[in-house]
Amino acid sequence: MRIKYEELNDEEYAFQKFKALLEEQLGRDLTKIEARKIRWLSGWEHETVGVFFDLIHEVAGKKNKGGL
Repeated sequence: MRIKYEELNDEEYAFQKFKALLEEQLGRDLTKIEARKIRWLSGWEHETVGVFFDLIHEVAGKKNKGGL
């Protein structure tokens, strides 16, 4: 059985995924401080990172559908 969010075990990979998701949804590049905080968050335990990533992705989906 595959461990949920296992691919987010790599801090650099998690950071790049988070950064791309946020920049896509915001329509702009992250500021230096925003990127620094996302890099910090990406270093957390992979399951925690995955939960935050999924929450952001879900909220972005609702926003795009007019739900928020």
